[in-house]
Amino acid sequence: MSNGGLQIRPLDRVNVTKRFGSRRSLVPATQSPIFSSDASYLMDNLTKQIIAVLRRDGRISFVNIARNLNVSRDNVAARVVPLIESGQIRVVAALHPQVLGLTVSAHLSISVSGDVRPVIQQLEKLSSAVFISIAAGAYHVIAETRHSCMSELSAEVSVVRSLRGVVEVQVLIYDRVLTSFLHREQPNVLSYKFDEIDIALISLLQNDGRASYSDLSQKVGLSISGCRTRVLHLLRSGVIQIGAIKQRSNMIDDFIFGIGINVNGDIDAAARILSSGWGLEFLARTVGRFDVLATVSFSSLRDFNQLVSRLMALKSVTYCEQWLHVQILRERYEYPIEAIELGTAARA
Repeated sequence: MSNGGLQIRPLDRVNVTKRFGSRRSLVPATQSPIFSSDASYLMDNLTKQIIAVLRRDGRISFVNIARNLNVSRDNVAARVVPLIESGQIRVVAALHPQVLGLTVSAHLSISVSGDVRPVIQQLEKLSSAVFISIAAGAYHVIAETRHSCMSELSAEVSVVRSLRGVVEVQVLIYDRVLTSFLHREQPNVLSYKFDEIDIALISLLQNDGRASYSDLSQKVGLSISGCRTRVLHLLRSGVIQIGAIKQRSNMIDDFIFGIGINVNGDIDAAARILSSGWGLEFLARTVGRFDVLATVSFSSLRDFNQLVSRLMALKSVTYCEQWLHVQILRERYEYPIEAIELGTAARA
């Protein structure tokens, strides 16, 4: 579990080049939009903090964002509106997978011999794959999948292992998700019963998570107050989570790292460090080669090094491995609402 107590040192800029720069399977610079020099994608720290707030609460008002960050409302609006209009961020409603009976989630680390693109193309055909990225580190491709049962996951892992070029697949099963775009902690969605208005609202919010209650009212034929009550109930029950998704195929202003940790004892101290900044996007207890899995975004390698150093200074942390998401190819949270059954509770 602890791999003999081995600890991996934090990465400096030189080490990143040494460990990651020579990976033969990375997409060449001329073929990957992540190397674009388009300055329109560059964001200052305030903009990144605003996006982090919107990721946690996509319907929060500009006034409340401004209050949280101690800036003016106009300053917030001047940043958010162009980002939404340009498509650099989308605010959407994510339907909790348990509503559709998808109770098993897994993280796949895939080692590839040769060009990763044929493997990526096959992974993109899997409807279960909600996240796919090209990574730099011990493994070349990272995927997240969701399934209705363990046997379904097992069958799909076998398919991935059989793909031409795939050398190894390591599987982590999510035991408990603590923080993600979908929810802060495991919600109780199994008692929720849906009607046509619920489904109509979910459909509209999957398209535009910041749609006004007035617009929703006109489209579903319910009063404004009725729409507000329904949406708040969907949110509080954990059926949906509304947040901002950043368009990240052109990742020139962020470092998105995966971090896998083994611990001796509880994970609380490590979780506190991982949650201490704006960048935590995902945190889960896992079953497999790691006890804890996190996804964290950083503005600089210095910030990354500082966090990893703090983690490895903990007595409870026995092993820490990191990988860089070089290009995120799929980050999907929408589900077909046709699969929701009217008048029935979410499926276990």
